[in-house]
Amino acid sequence: MALGRTYSVALVGLNGYIVEVEADIGQTLPAFVILGLPDAALNEAKERIRSAAKNSGIPLSRRKITANLIPASLPKRGSGFDLAKL
Repeated sequence: MALGRTYSVALVGLNGYIVEVEADIGQTLPAFVILGLPDAALNEAKERIRSAAKNSGIPLSRRKITANLIPASLPKRGSGFDLAKL
């Protein structure tokens, strides 16, 4: 099991909040799961991340990838978290 961790920022109004992004590669069937109160744009991030990795020559694992955005209670909107997940 591999675990990676990085940080991003969520904007709520004029305030910025640090969001910890954890990514885990599991040993199960291929999937891409995003946890932590994501909106529709973050669910679309799965395809944007796959395309960016492919075009950059970075192979994504063929196993289950789980991305967790912490804190889960904070709303997260937009595509600003894509780079942190890649």
